[in-house]
Amino acid sequence: MSIKETAEKLRKYKERLRSGKADKIQPEHVEKVLAKLVAKEADLAQELSKTTKEGKRKRLEHKLETVNELIAKARWLTTQV
Repeated sequence: MSIKETAEKLRKYKERLRSGKADKIQPEHVEKVLAKLVAKEADLAQELSKTTKEGKRKRLEHKLETVNELIAKARWLTTQV
Protein backbone atom coordinates (compact mmCIF):
# COMPACT_ATOMS: atom_id res chain seq x y z
CA MET A 1 0.00 0.00 0.00
CA SER A 2 1.44 3.35 -1.00
CA ILE A 3 1.71 6.33 1.31
CA LYS A 4 -1.05 8.10 -0.62
CA GLU A 5 -3.41 5.14 -0.28
CA THR A 6 -2.67 4.87 3.42
CA ALA A 7 -3.26 8.59 3.93
CA GLU A 8 -6.57 8.32 2.07
CA LYS A 9 -7.66 5.37 4.20
CA LEU A 10 -6.87 7.30 7.41
CA ARG A 11 -8.74 10.32 6.05
CA LYS A 12 -11.80 8.18 5.40
CA TYR A 13 -11.61 6.69 8.91
CA LYS A 14 -11.39 10.17 10.41
CA GLU A 15 -14.37 11.32 8.32
CA ARG A 16 -16.41 8.36 9.56
CA LEU A 17 -15.48 9.26 13.11
CA ARG A 18 -16.64 12.85 12.58
CA SER A 19 -19.92 11.77 11.03
CA GLY A 20 -20.74 9.51 13.96
CA LYS A 21 -20.11 6.25 12.15
CA ALA A 22 -17.16 5.23 14.29
CA ASP A 23 -18.84 1.91 15.08
CA LYS A 24 -18.20 0.88 11.48
CA ILE A 25 -14.43 1.28 11.94
CA GLN A 26 -12.80 -1.94 13.03
CA PRO A 27 -9.94 -1.30 15.50
CA GLU A 28 -8.04 -4.17 13.87
CA HIS A 29 -8.08 -2.32 10.56
CA VAL A 30 -6.58 0.78 12.12
CA GLU A 31 -3.93 -1.35 13.85
CA LYS A 32 -3.12 -3.00 10.52
CA VAL A 33 -2.65 0.39 8.84
CA LEU A 34 -0.50 1.52 11.77
CA ALA A 35 1.68 -1.59 11.48
CA LYS A 36 2.17 -0.94 7.77
CA LEU A 37 3.15 2.66 8.47
CA VAL A 38 5.68 1.63 11.12
CA ALA A 39 7.19 -0.89 8.70
CA LYS A 40 7.33 1.79 5.98
CA GLU A 41 9.04 4.15 8.43
CA ALA A 42 11.70 1.53 9.16
CA ASP A 43 12.26 0.88 5.44
CA LEU A 44 12.59 4.58 4.68
CA ALA A 45 14.99 5.14 7.58
CA GLN A 46 17.15 2.25 6.41
CA GLU A 47 17.15 3.49 2.81
CA LEU A 48 17.94 7.02 4.00
CA SER A 49 20.96 5.79 5.95
CA LYS A 50 22.35 4.16 2.80
CA THR A 51 21.68 7.07 0.43
CA THR A 52 24.41 9.54 -0.44
CA LYS A 53 22.75 11.57 -3.22
CA GLU A 54 21.42 14.84 -1.86
CA GLY A 55 18.28 14.95 -4.03
CA LYS A 56 17.27 11.43 -3.08
CA ARG A 57 18.00 12.14 0.60
CA LYS A 58 15.63 15.12 0.52
CA ARG A 59 12.86 13.06 -1.08
CA LEU A 60 13.31 10.29 1.46
CA GLU A 61 13.35 12.78 4.34
CA HIS A 62 10.10 14.27 3.07
CA LYS A 63 8.52 10.81 2.78
CA LEU A 64 9.73 9.93 6.27
CA GLU A 65 8.22 13.13 7.64
CA THR A 66 4.91 12.34 5.94
CA VAL A 67 4.90 8.79 7.30
CA ASN A 68 5.61 10.08 10.81
CA GLU A 69 2.63 12.44 10.55
CA LEU A 70 0.43 9.57 9.38
CA ILE A 71 1.63 7.41 12.27
CA ALA A 72 0.65 10.14 14.71
CA LYS A 73 -2.81 10.35 13.10
CA ALA A 74 -3.24 6.58 13.19
CA ARG A 75 -2.25 6.43 16.87
CA TRP A 76 -4.74 9.18 17.65
CA LEU A 77 -7.41 7.32 15.74
CA THR A 78 -6.75 4.11 17.70
CA THR A 79 -7.54 5.97 20.90
CA GLN A 80 -10.81 7.24 19.45
CA VAL A 81 -12.17 3.94 18.14
